[in-house]
Amino acid sequence: MRFSILTLVAISFLFAPEVAQAERKHAPHSVSVSTDSLTWVIGGYSLIGTYIAKELPSFRFHGEVFGIELPESILDAHEPNRGEGWQRRIDGALMLSVDHHPFAGLRGFHWGAGFNVQRSTLGRRNHQGSSTYETFEPIVRVGYQWFPVTDGGLFITPYAVLGFPIHLNEPPAIDGEVYGEAAILPVASVQIGWRFPLTRQAKSSPDRQPTQE
Repeated sequence: MRFSILTLVAISFLFAPEVAQAERKHAPHSVSVSTDSLTWVIGGYSLIGTYIAKELPSFRFHGEVFGIELPESILDAHEPNRGEGWQRRIDGALMLSVDHHPFAGLRGFHWGAGFNVQRSTLGRRNHQGSSTYETFEPIVRVGYQWFPVTDGGLFITPYAVLGFPIHLNEPPAIDGEVYGEAAILPVASVQIGWRFPLTRQAKSSPDRQPTQE
């Protein structure tokens, strides 16, 4: 898996100059506001702000705040936690990341990297007490951004991400049991949002149909 990700990164940088040159005259400065649909399904929240510079049209820069209530089934999937009744809520998190669109012929495809800092509260079902701890989590991801309307605006972005959590402090034991966390955390979801151009976009040539970015 790590070899495949490194290979993808290397290929994307080889294609980057051609993509940037081809799209610079079409892409305006823009911002977008979006949310991650998964967070709302599991009792959380998400707000994402994105900026695209005209000089770097194949890159998107993101800032996100989010929080989620992790389902007990996900916590039990990590064998050391199984059957211990762990409950975890990410009370608040801040993530900074960048996505790169490397292929002119597949404009919606992108890979990205970044990190988040989280503060979580732990408890155990039918046990007294709780504890808090913080994590720093580097991430890598791939996804596809689709604009269902030709002129842009609304976008839908399915993606998959791998997180590598690092505990900044260790949560204390609750009734003799210590919470365990997997070294690699896979997540898949769909982001939904709206892009707002900050400068007027140049007209596309007749054979250009920018339905996807």
